[in-house]
Amino acid sequence: MTIMNSNARAIIKLEGTQKMPLFGSIDFLRRNKPRNLFVLVLAVGFGLLVFSTGPVDIAGRKIPSQCSAEETPKVMVEVSALDRTTIYKIASGDCTIEWIVRDSEKGLVKHSPQCAAPLAQQLPLLTKIGTEFFQHDVNAQAFRTLFWGGLEPERKPASLELSLRLALAAYQSPGWDVKRGKPKKEDINRFVRDLANREMIYPELKDLFDGFQRSITLRTVEKVRVLEAGQLAFFDRLQQQGIKAGDRLPFDCMAWFAISKK
Repeated sequence: MTIMNSNARAIIKLEGTQKMPLFGSIDFLRRNKPRNLFVLVLAVGFGLLVFSTGPVDIAGRKIPSQCSAEETPKVMVEVSALDRTTIYKIASGDCTIEWIVRDSEKGLVKHSPQCAAPLAQQLPLLTKIGTEFFQHDVNAQAFRTLFWGGLEPERKPASLELSLRLALAAYQSPGWDVKRGKPKKEDINRFVRDLANREMIYPELKDLFDGFQRSITLRTVEKVRVLEAGQLAFFDRLQQQGIKAGDRLPFDCMAWFAISKK
């Protein structure tokens, strides 16, 4: 980069890794006595831009430094006095996760994601939300139920990992009838709950709550949905496991997790 003033002989060059020290550039300008103060001001501005370790504020605009680290997302807390609801919200890129807590439902937290990232990548965001909740929410010690909503989240884009894992587990279970699309013996809600716990289709949530000295178990399942595998968004991955398009598999349900102290 070259900065030149037509009324002065001062020239500053910043190319590649050859960088003039900030204060050296100022001394250089002083020795050459530029007639226009603008050159000096501009040199200082560019020096800050190149050498600063954080964003530079120029004319009201934040310009990130080349050396600045990516900002870590923070948890935003929204409180509604009207319906006595607290929302813990965190966002990173296209990923947004909310935990919704209502005073009228003490002990219950509703999980509300809009995130297509794998659960392993969501774990740092979930950990931040959990930390904020456990440290500051007045009802945190009463927390006993996590309402996950559907395994296939309502808000899109969404991660379908839990749906995929459930479908695969059912296909591999001797207790599931792939032709009829139902358990061979027991109630479908109980079957899916026990299958999900036995095959541990939610290891990321176990890791999350381990960090808070809590245990998590899928306690209640309702409204299990079953479709032919060929109609599922992740059929290509099912097909790799030998699953046929006409095999009927569970892929979604409403899920409530029990949370308890260790």
